[in-house]
Amino acid sequence: MRHLDGDALATLVAVVDAGGFTAAAHRIGRTQAGVSNAIARLEDKLGKKLFDRSRRGLHLTETGEILIGYARRMIAIEDEALAALQPEALTGRVRVGMPDDYLGVFGTPLIERFSAQNPRIQVEILCYFSSELETRVDQGEIDIAIITRGNDPAKGEFLRHEPLVWCASQDGRPELQKPLPLALFPEKFCRARPIILDALDRAGLPWRVAWTSSHLPSIQTAIGLGKAVTALPASVISPAHRQLEAKDGLPSLKPVDLALLVPQGARAAVRRMASFIRSEFQVASGEELLRQSDL
Repeated sequence: MRHLDGDALATLVAVVDAGGFTAAAHRIGRTQAGVSNAIARLEDKLGKKLFDRSRRGLHLTETGEILIGYARRMIAIEDEALAALQPEALTGRVRVGMPDDYLGVFGTPLIERFSAQNPRIQVEILCYFSSELETRVDQGEIDIAIITRGNDPAKGEFLRHEPLVWCASQDGRPELQKPLPLALFPEKFCRARPIILDALDRAGLPWRVAWTSSHLPSIQTAIGLGKAVTALPASVISPAHRQLEAKDGLPSLKPVDLALLVPQGARAAVRRMASFIRSEFQVASGEELLRQSDL
């Protein structure tokens, strides 16, 4: 044995990250038989088994545990070399996750500007709540994600503080109602919801949840109809919203933190996307500082 097949090593990593042969085949665009054959050839070359199969599932053998670390490092080095020598040759599909709050703000730039710079990389946007995005990144179902941090302040790579802004329709005055009618995302998933309700409770303002939805357009519909008040990240406030402030009787809100999730050993195309997202946020932060200095 004089060398290890790079494609076989990539298949090994895919099987481990996806948790099985079928899931790995779907992830890398091959048949299950093709994945099984690649692993079998690698085992034949090594003369040792890489996986044990039991009722509890698929597990790496001792040999597999040793090889997977080297496989990840070898793939990463190869990706880095190709990215440095032929940046225009980067290919693949990158699955980017984000809450749908940010789809219009970050989704369009990701697809348009990133794709213009990297025409051979396919970008797929997937929208879920941040807690589910974290799980899907951990399970290898999503390659990279922008999330709203929860109780763990160290989760992901910090991108910026995002202010929460009260808003209502241009015409209605739901903020005058007692108790205050609210349109919110579900309690189980929304990381801004506790901040909103805690601020109201601290201010001694009675409230009721008048509208609950898992999707931003539905929340915006409730606001547009003048039926409720909500609080949204400042970057997603539209001209159709009327922003509410302390003079309207509503308390100030703590900002949320946006973070970037990039799994360890990410492919070169994913790392290219991570670099692009960082630069986008740096540009946005610089523009915000300029606006504030002009005030």
